[in-house]
Amino acid sequence: MSTSFTASTKLTAAVFLASALSLAAATGAQAADTVNVGLSTSLSGSIASLGQTNKNGIELAVADINAAGGLLGSQIKLVTADDALKPATGVNNVRNFILNDKVKAVFGPVSSAVGAAEAQVVAQYKVPIFFSVSNDVDQTGKYFSDYVFQVVPSTHMEPAAVATYVAKRAKDKGWKTFYTISPNYNYGHTTVKDFLATLEEHGVKPEVLGQQWPELGASDYTSYVSAAASKDPDFLFIVQYGGDLITLTKQAAGQGLFNKSQVYAGYWSDVLQALGADAPAGAITSDRARPFYLAETDEMKAFNKAYHDKYKEWPSTWAILGYAAVQTWAEGVRKAESFDGEKVSQALSGAEIKSIHSTFRIRSCDHLAEIPEYVGVLSDDLDPTYGIRVMTDVFEAPASETMLSCEEKEAMRQKS
Repeated sequence: MSTSFTASTKLTAAVFLASALSLAAATGAQAADTVNVGLSTSLSGSIASLGQTNKNGIELAVADINAAGGLLGSQIKLVTADDALKPATGVNNVRNFILNDKVKAVFGPVSSAVGAAEAQVVAQYKVPIFFSVSNDVDQTGKYFSDYVFQVVPSTHMEPAAVATYVAKRAKDKGWKTFYTISPNYNYGHTTVKDFLATLEEHGVKPEVLGQQWPELGASDYTSYVSAAASKDPDFLFIVQYGGDLITLTKQAAGQGLFNKSQVYAGYWSDVLQALGADAPAGAITSDRARPFYLAETDEMKAFNKAYHDKYKEWPSTWAILGYAAVQTWAEGVRKAESFDGEKVSQALSGAEIKSIHSTFRIRSCDHLAEIPEYVGVLSDDLDPTYGIRVMTDVFEAPASETMLSCEEKEAMRQKS
């Protein structure tokens, strides 16, 4: 790996190496030379940027572990496969990883529909899976098992955080009428439902003028944009993401939609880097981890530099969370002193994880990381260092205020 490291990074590597060597000496165990882990995700299609940058973050984490001596004396090898956004393909990928590649962990996809399908496969074979992009609440609800872990805020947490932010400003801004455009699958529908419900919980009674449900990967949004513009809503809630959001944004700008309505959309760092000045200034946005340009810790700053040196771009949220997912699995292996899926899963339930972006706990009842969601407004000007609009007026929504309770998650499993 051709990267340069800060002193902090070198110290962390030394600590990991010393820990691994002392553990091997204490147990006397002779681990295999190489241990495989698998990543099945979307590496082609309209949302491939999420899968690819997530893969980059996972690759970098694996490389850093190997450079520090590996885990329990073993080097880690990442095997990957494209799920083509199809649940059946994701299932086949994961089954092949487990049966043929003998993987000890799986890292999950972009699409929550694929993730829900994969969650059922790993439960059958008792191999832990770590979701760091797909985040539908069903993954840790309806499809939860001892082997499912999620280090990204859920589809309940994200819209709840956004709605809390919007509700605090709705009265002063005069936002009364709302319009939604969201992808036509479970993630899109639950996100819209929870956003509107949380607005009402905060005393905002949204008048919904219309809703559009384009298919994931749609290439033409002009009819959806025209329909929204004809209603002239105060607030436009957009749930498209990745390449789909880039396409919609460009087509909406051509019709002046963002000049008429206050817009929310997930303008995550990969989309901001693709859009540049075309990203709409003043749009409300959110992020599932603290964005790279708001890095506070030495570890995060070192990661930013290492990632930029290796990939010649700044890390997306998916890269950050992918790295954190590998750190979570590795911590489980260290705690369990084993690669065994059952032992690792038990060791991680309720565990505290120190990742590059924050320290968080894996909640025992659903294995969902207790991490905040970030909400803010896109800057008027491009940041001179990064050449993108960045989040301003940042609101950090704590997990304690956005997570469903353990009782609510248990009820989801009972209904399945």
